[in-house]
Amino acid sequence: MAWTLEIPELEMPKHPSALSDVQPLLQRLIDAFGQNAVARLLNVNNGTVARWRLRQRKMDIEYAKRVIDLHDVLNRAFQVFQPETAMRWLVGAEPFLDHKRPLDVLALEGAAPLVAALDAIDATAYA
Repeated sequence: MAWTLEIPELEMPKHPSALSDVQPLLQRLIDAFGQNAVARLLNVNNGTVARWRLRQRKMDIEYAKRVIDLHDVLNRAFQVFQPETAMRWLVGAEPFLDHKRPLDVLALEGAAPLVAALDAIDATAYA
């Protein structure tokens, strides 16, 4: 089902900073995986994640992108697969990604190719 919006203009959000704050996404990842695993997934040390979580250190834009991409991919993967299968998929060879590992593609190219692959997998499951 296509999503179409016929809106000629948008209002300014009341709290635009709420959309740019990746802290809630980071916390969701920590709640799901634990702080140590999130640190490994983001390729930073555990202390850095702890300081981000406690807002003792500002996250730079590159790491904020990593948090957003990781969250988006995992969210979509868990919609398509059961959790155990999703985790195996992330480290396996994916035909929709030229048989590359999804985690490697995520690190090199961001979330878009993985989300497209997951959408294709989801579409073939119902074909």
